Amino acid sequence: MSKQYEIKRLKERVEELEFIKELQQDIILDLERITGQDIAKKSLPGTLAKELGKRKRNRSK
Repeated sequence: MSKQYEIKRLKERVEELEFIKELQQDIILDLERITGQDIAKKSLPGTLAKELGKRKRNRSK
């Protein structure tokens, strides 16, 4: 397997994982909006909670 092919395959996998992460974040934000509870701060590690906070602020604009 050539290095170029391996790099291409890994880049595609990274894109897939980023999409999944964004989808999960959207679901969490929708759940928080529906329930009125701040789930992210209580349940997720700090860096993920901060990222969701940024996403929440951008979404409300």
